[in-house]
Amino acid sequence: MEENHSVAIVGDNPEALLLSVLYAEAGISNYLVGPFGDDRRTHTNRPGLEEALWLLGIFRKSGKIRIAPDYDCLPLSEVRTLILTTHISSAEQTNALQMTIRNLAPGLATGTTIAFAGLCKPRYTSSVVKSTIEKHGGLRVGADMNLCYIPLFWAGEGIREFKEKQKVLAGFDDAVSTAFQEDLLQVFPALSLTSKVEVAEASGLYSAVSREVARALELELAKISEGHGINYDEVLELCRDTRITPTERSNPIPERESIGTSIALSCSQRRNGPRLLRAAQSVNEEYQSQIVEMIRRALGHCGYPFRRSRVAILGTDGLLKNPWSKPESPPIIELLRKKGARISLYPGETGTEPWAQMVGEHARVESSLMKAVAKANCIVVALSKSSASELDPDQLATEMNRPGAICDLTRVLEASNVEKAGLFYTTIGRGSFDI
Repeated sequence: MEENHSVAIVGDNPEALLLSVLYAEAGISNYLVGPFGDDRRTHTNRPGLEEALWLLGIFRKSGKIRIAPDYDCLPLSEVRTLILTTHISSAEQTNALQMTIRNLAPGLATGTTIAFAGLCKPRYTSSVVKSTIEKHGGLRVGADMNLCYIPLFWAGEGIREFKEKQKVLAGFDDAVSTAFQEDLLQVFPALSLTSKVEVAEASGLYSAVSREVARALELELAKISEGHGINYDEVLELCRDTRITPTERSNPIPERESIGTSIALSCSQRRNGPRLLRAAQSVNEEYQSQIVEMIRRALGHCGYPFRRSRVAILGTDGLLKNPWSKPESPPIIELLRKKGARISLYPGETGTEPWAQMVGEHARVESSLMKAVAKANCIVVALSKSSASELDPDQLATEMNRPGAICDLTRVLEASNVEKAGLFYTTIGRGSFDI
């Protein structure tokens, strides 16, 4: 029996992929419109995306998900729920969304529910999405069709955590389709309803912004700790014991939260606008330079100059400007190259071929972790926790030049185990450079 695909999800971001597989997992067949075919895209060891891509393959075979390369391929007369996923952080994204709506609106059937899912400025859904639908589709929101907003944002977590996080559904004039609401409750069990769309828009935006500001604060506190020769991890542990937590422990890697900050900053063009947000964005953008400085000090601790030292980068977690859309060389590779370091890269499970093309002659790309670390003076660990089993400090020590240093960006290694193997261990916020 052929599946009835009455739900269509359109987008080229992680949220579209995650939504599609969670709908299918809930037994709701759907079309997925976007670049999610067999295009060998890399997703940089992201547990949530890797699991979602695996589920996508299963649901494609079972017929629960049909991938359409473009929305022109959608049978709009059969679609009863159309979910548009994107984040409006630039004029280009506004133009792209408006063009998508303009092309889809004339084919929409009466009674269709459209949901806009993503981050945007407050009142964007009413001023842009709603007006564009009504202007080009000839259908009135609330009378001929329903329009909803979901502040959906994936921050890099696993798919179960993403599913179980509290979600918000906002509809205009309380006009939320009962069928859509029931479907969404199967996908996201923790769902809150509101009739104030602009409040829902602000809640999603401010949540992403608060994480970036917290990350910037953590980087600043870690830097202060280093300056005083204090281990920031020990500070946080003591704070937890005394129930005083300055920041939530996270991997201090500025990534997708900057989407929310860019949107929030665009809301105010004044000179006296949100200075804290600008400062947080600036601090997080300095993360790559902070890593380079940590590598320099680690090499110096072991008696090596930067020039001609061998630096092995394991994984790319947090080292990319945009870890989802277009593949690009990690900026740290160019920074290290300018310092005269010789670089090898082990990209992990994503494979070597796309990385070899991206980094060119600036780094040696290896398919074997041990080949990447051979004769290295310093190892930069940027593997996700799911890949930690690949790392054995004793094996690393055997392959490296001695003395050797490990800069553990993702904190997947135990410092004591690394030091027992005779290597120097450091990470962001680890104060003392004495073994």
